Amino acid sequence: MMRLTRRLMLPIIAFVFLGLTFSAMALESTAYTYTVSDDRRMIRTQDAYLPGSVLLREAGLMNPEDLHAVGEWLFIADTGNHRIVRYHLKTGDTLMIGSEVLKAPTGVYSSPGGDIYVADYAAALIQVFSPDGRHIKSIGQPETAAYGSKAFKPQKLAADSFGNLYVTTETNYEGVLQYDPQGRYAGFFGANRAGGLSLIEWIQETFFTQAQKEKLFSRNPPRIVNLEVSGEDLVYTVTQLNERQALKKLNMAGVNILHAPDFMGERNFVDVALLPGNLMVAVTETGAIVEYDAQGRYLFGFGGRAVSSDRNGLTSVVSAIGADDEGNLYLLDKQRGLVLPYLQTEFARRAHQGLSLYQEGEYAQAAEIWREYLRTSPRAAFVHRGYGLALWQMKAYDEARSHLARVREMNYLSDTFWEQRNAWLQKNLACILIALVLASALGALLRKQHRKTGVLKPLSNGWKALKARIPLLSNLLPVRRMMRHPIDTAYAIRHEGSGSPAAAGLLYLMALLVWALDMAFSATLFNNGLFSAPGANPIIAITALMVPGALFIVGNYYISSINDGKGKLRHVFITLAYALAPYILLTPFITLLTHALTLNEAFINRFLRMFSVGYTGALVFVALQEIHSFTFWQTIKNILLTLAFVILAILAIMILYMMWHELISFVLTLVEEVSLRA
Repeated sequence: MMRLTRRLMLPIIAFVFLGLTFSAMALESTAYTYTVSDDRRMIRTQDAYLPGSVLLREAGLMNPEDLHAVGEWLFIADTGNHRIVRYHLKTGDTLMIGSEVLKAPTGVYSSPGGDIYVADYAAALIQVFSPDGRHIKSIGQPETAAYGSKAFKPQKLAADSFGNLYVTTETNYEGVLQYDPQGRYAGFFGANRAGGLSLIEWIQETFFTQAQKEKLFSRNPPRIVNLEVSGEDLVYTVTQLNERQALKKLNMAGVNILHAPDFMGERNFVDVALLPGNLMVAVTETGAIVEYDAQGRYLFGFGGRAVSSDRNGLTSVVSAIGADDEGNLYLLDKQRGLVLPYLQTEFARRAHQGLSLYQEGEYAQAAEIWREYLRTSPRAAFVHRGYGLALWQMKAYDEARSHLARVREMNYLSDTFWEQRNAWLQKNLACILIALVLASALGALLRKQHRKTGVLKPLSNGWKALKARIPLLSNLLPVRRMMRHPIDTAYAIRHEGSGSPAAAGLLYLMALLVWALDMAFSATLFNNGLFSAPGANPIIAITALMVPGALFIVGNYYISSINDGKGKLRHVFITLAYALAPYILLTPFITLLTHALTLNEAFINRFLRMFSVGYTGALVFVALQEIHSFTFWQTIKNILLTLAFVILAILAIMILYMMWHELISFVLTLVEEVSLRA
């Protein structure tokens, strides 16, 4: 029995020892990692980072506000203890800096030259320390007219390799304060833009007097709350309450060069850190971490707040984030006074390696890495994007096009298609020209023979017999006449009984079908994704088109009747159907043409669509004017009133729907309550 017990104890002890050893390095993930899929949904993926053992648990940090990682050092603004804490990641050595000088440090930054810059909010000063912690100088409020009389409340700061200093303050909306290497104020840098006016603000701006406007709250642009400077001296800024401006990458001129079309920011980012390769990692106050590539495309999202339990890897209130040279992250938990490491996994390391190899021009090696990811993460958008771009650089355009199309990487997709089209034209242009010449010659020959012998007369007779047998075809013929002579066609519909409701209904169905096919089958470069976007419902989209159209027809008739219009409901129904002729005839051609165009020829697509819609609108206007015997201005009034009717009718339908929905929900709840009590 004792021998058996010993045999069991040995593996148990070994297992416990291995578990303790692993926990000292990285613990089991306490929050899932998410990424964006190729159909633009958030999906779970393998862990990109794992939480490590908590740092500085015994340091007694009190409400720390900032953290900056440089090499193997962490610099922490220990606000509540009026000091800066320098911590070595390998040895654990700590150095307390500035406790006799600082009052309430809220920002800290170690410059490329080694000097330590501190934003002291309570003292309204920027303090500068040497690498060994010796106080060098203080920088106060700018004393220039350009700064004005605003209070100086520095919060965060960063420095570039030239010694220029960038400071965010609590009271400035004009951008980041910039100082030259001598500490002299040099002006504002990288200001945000104010958002567009809301309807109420537009009314106030338009109709209020100057005295009334002065009593309103000023409309300031969103304030920059944090910043970071890269090794290339690009300034990265953090802005809250605006997802599109949440992160910016500013060049030396203060111009934002981060233009990811599908940038996915958060409204409550508090800090940003840079990984090798200028990958961006931003964190929210609640501890949610988002990693982006150098162009601002979403890579990973993980982390979060500990709500019901205190779990390692989850935070309370986060105030800052830092990153070391090995790609590990460090979160500063302000409420608990701790630093939480997140250690990079092999999954994230290989992804970073693929991005780095692409930037270095090693496209074949990058493609090999992304090919591995296709087996493990086949739905991740960053995988298809990385693989597609590597193939594009390798001139493997056919395969690259499919991956770039999945993630809607439009510019590269356009260039890929241009290369494919160019190669196809070089190979087939001679055959195309010969075919066009032969087709033209054959057409000319047939026309000549028809004039001599009537070779095409059987076709003409067959068409006449078909029209006589199917009256609906004859009623569709005014379509061609409407495009050339809209006034005569509208007159014939009203006074001569031309056209029929059946033909008009068929034209409406054709217009709806043409629109649906255009939405579904236009080339990816020109497709707005109405039918293919996540959560898209074609039935709802079609209904949203049909209901306003039907309301316009009915509303136009009743409004014209009130204003002494001569047209009947039948006339309006038929005339508007025939007026859709340009759209019905031109849109299929435009849909097909999109498959032969690149973004360089996008103006052709725009022009043809504008021409189609404009031509149709002109026919609608002329037809309604003739049908109702209105003048030009009466027709405009009639159309505007009709549009107002459509809007009000849709609002009424929505209100009725919500009321019925609430009533039905109430009745069902009441029935369920009664059944439970019975």
